[in-house]
Amino acid sequence: MQRPSKINETGQEMSMMNLKGASMLVTGGNGAVGCNLVRRLLEQGSKVTVLDDFSQSDTGNLPRHQNLVIVKGDITDKRSLAKAFSKRFDYVFHLAARFANELSVKDPLEDLRVNVQGTVQVLLYSLKQKPERFLYTSSSSLYGYQENPIMKEDMMPNPSTPYATSKLTAEYYCKSIHKLYDMDYTIVRLSNSYGPYDPPGRFRNVIPNFFENAMNNRPLIITGTGKETRDFTFVEDCVDGIILAATKKAGRNQIFNLGTGKETQIRDIARLVLDITNSRSKIKHRPMRSFDHVKRRRMDISKARRMLGYNPSTTIKQGLDKTYQWFLTR
Repeated sequence: MQRPSKINETGQEMSMMNLKGASMLVTGGNGAVGCNLVRRLLEQGSKVTVLDDFSQSDTGNLPRHQNLVIVKGDITDKRSLAKAFSKRFDYVFHLAARFANELSVKDPLEDLRVNVQGTVQVLLYSLKQKPERFLYTSSSSLYGYQENPIMKEDMMPNPSTPYATSKLTAEYYCKSIHKLYDMDYTIVRLSNSYGPYDPPGRFRNVIPNFFENAMNNRPLIITGTGKETRDFTFVEDCVDGIILAATKKAGRNQIFNLGTGKETQIRDIARLVLDITNSRSKIKHRPMRSFDHVKRRRMDISKARRMLGYNPSTTIKQGLDKTYQWFLTR
């Protein structure tokens, strides 16, 4: 395959596989990251099938496209899986999951069913075809509390919620299936992704909730002091990393952090949102939730840079500006 160059916002080049004509399955393809991935794959000329139950995302996230097939169904349902896998795929991108740490604390059994059982079933259906690569999107939350706030792939995970535990467990299943049956995989650990198609809601991410409240003159709620940090990653950079990890030979059977390598305080995010929206909303603080043990987190992305050519280029201000533009048109 040819490798055309993509020019990012800083003028640097990223080597991307030419995926024209390739057949892709994206589970969870209607979600915040998934629908952005689907759009990118369609832009590159891929033929995409989406499997999603639409339980956690807006039905209007996906475009109408001649190369897009949508299968509405649950990843734990054999009939849905059989329908989705009725064609052969070159790549399987497994993004479907029951999202949110807080939601998993309220119902860990449902989290187990979807995130672990569902992943195993998608793995087994993929195994029948042995695609070029099985790409699994994991989460930075599995690191949990670490004395060193810079997260590296070789750190011992320390999950503190059922969600984080289920994401880690699914990683082990990817490795086990590879060892038993030689199906190649790649795991990417996403870090606080945000951007267009990420909706606000009770169990959703902090950035869309900040925008929703700021645009409606409601207080921006911070749980904690606001000095807590995360490595916020714009969704387009996440998609770059996912495609590079799945298609690069160097990514085979590896785990990669996908972040920015920078940490931003939550209170700075709130202030930027207020400035971008020109809102007079106030910032209010609430006590940390019982499962919130991580005060600082920054991803070490040196492995992805070195082996994949991953180069996230969107600044937090640029990403928030783009997110606001989406909120204005949603």
